[in-house]
Amino acid sequence: MIDIYTPLNFGTARLPLILQGQGAGMEHNSTLDYVVNLHKKNTDALGFIPYPTVEKFILNDQICMTNEGGLNASFCLFGSGKGSSLKIYQHCVEQDLRMLDHGKRLFNLVTDKAREKGYDNIQLRCRENLEANKFWKALGFKNFYFEKKITKRTNKGINHWCFKIKSPQQYFFNWGGH
Repeated sequence: MIDIYTPLNFGTARLPLILQGQGAGMEHNSTLDYVVNLHKKNTDALGFIPYPTVEKFILNDQICMTNEGGLNASFCLFGSGKGSSLKIYQHCVEQDLRMLDHGKRLFNLVTDKAREKGYDNIQLRCRENLEANKFWKALGFKNFYFEKKITKRTNKGINHWCFKIKSPQQYFFNWGGH
């Protein structure tokens, strides 16, 4: 394992980047480049997130990704929300790979991380006019609040969604055995 420092400076602190293996810095850079490029393609739906913030998510292991045929297919940036909630900040799948379960697989990875960290639910916000609202509803999210956050840029409100995480025990069944 090698200990290197990122060239970015967040305030006065330099953040260590602990990576394994040879060329790990290239792996980190390629992840960052991928997220930034996919974000640029989908900025109308995702909104704005500064480059240093994306890097912070990656450095703090607050990212999940899927791939297709050895190539990146999607990413999800997440972090701690309020109390027992994990918050999804951005969830994006390559346009030509949508409807192929990448979004669901990606969400399952995030759910596993949330469960490992002891969160009870996952929350996110989604502008009311986006197709993604259908996706979140299909996954079992409940729309618990509508924010009339009308801006000049979008002129749309924001749906607040919540997903209750089931404990692993809720998935086991007793079929008459032990």
